[in-house]
Amino acid sequence: MKKIFFKKIVYSFKESGFSLIEIVIYLAIFSMISVVVINSFIVVLSSFSTIRTNNDLSDSGTMIMERISREIRLAKNIDIANTSSDTLQLNSTDVSGNNIIIKFIKEGNALNIYKDGTLVGNLLTQNIIFNSISFNLFFTSNTEGVKIVINLEDSRSKINKNENFYDTVTLRGGY
Repeated sequence: MKKIFFKKIVYSFKESGFSLIEIVIYLAIFSMISVVVINSFIVVLSSFSTIRTNNDLSDSGTMIMERISREIRLAKNIDIANTSSDTLQLNSTDVSGNNIIIKFIKEGNALNIYKDGTLVGNLLTQNIIFNSISFNLFFTSNTEGVKIVINLEDSRSKINKNENFYDTVTLRGGY
């Protein structure tokens, strides 16, 4: 009885085995599915990198523009003698009403802010390269203002994404 049972098991394994053609077909199907999955994964990673680059540039540009705009609006006036295309000097007051000088200046790859000659810090975030800045002053009979153009680049990205940011700001009380 045991011999017959054992022969049936061996015979069923021989009948249910895979032929060489079936294995090759299964491997080909598995290879195609693997290629599709890996390509999809690569596309997702590339999209994530592009989105991260765009977000980093947008966040940095917005933060820089907001800080410069806020300081310009709060300033008493623009120091024309000490302002150039890559330097902006503002005459302002602190919370106690004391006169202070606020200066934005491009120094190398940094956009530094100074208050009364003391370095407050760099306005750029990590992994952002500061290419250029331009401060263009304008004056009318009632208004003082600045047109600002900043060009930033993401240093981590392999896609070399540059972005320009524009703003026009008038001093508070000048409109």
